[in-house]
Amino acid sequence: MSGQNQHHEIEKCTNQVKRAYQMIVQAKTNGDMDQLMQAQQQLLQAEEHLKATQQRFGNEALNNPQFQQTEEQLHDARQEIELFRNNHR
Repeated sequence: MSGQNQHHEIEKCTNQVKRAYQMIVQAKTNGDMDQLMQAQQQLLQAEEHLKATQQRFGNEALNNPQFQQTEEQLHDARQEIELFRNNHR
């Protein structure tokens, strides 16, 4: 059962990151800093959720390939936000 719970929690994190990434792309397309800020908030929520999942499931979560991929996507999304900000100063 904990495997299903872990998968479900990681899936929720993944979806949060995907939504934030979509918001980043839209913000970049529209040049919309407000939308970028919303995306950043979404990313912060995803990061907190990911940390909580890691604390709850420990190494089992850390060793999960989907968890690792979601961490990488989160990092990539943060970089996209920084690039966008740096290009709009």
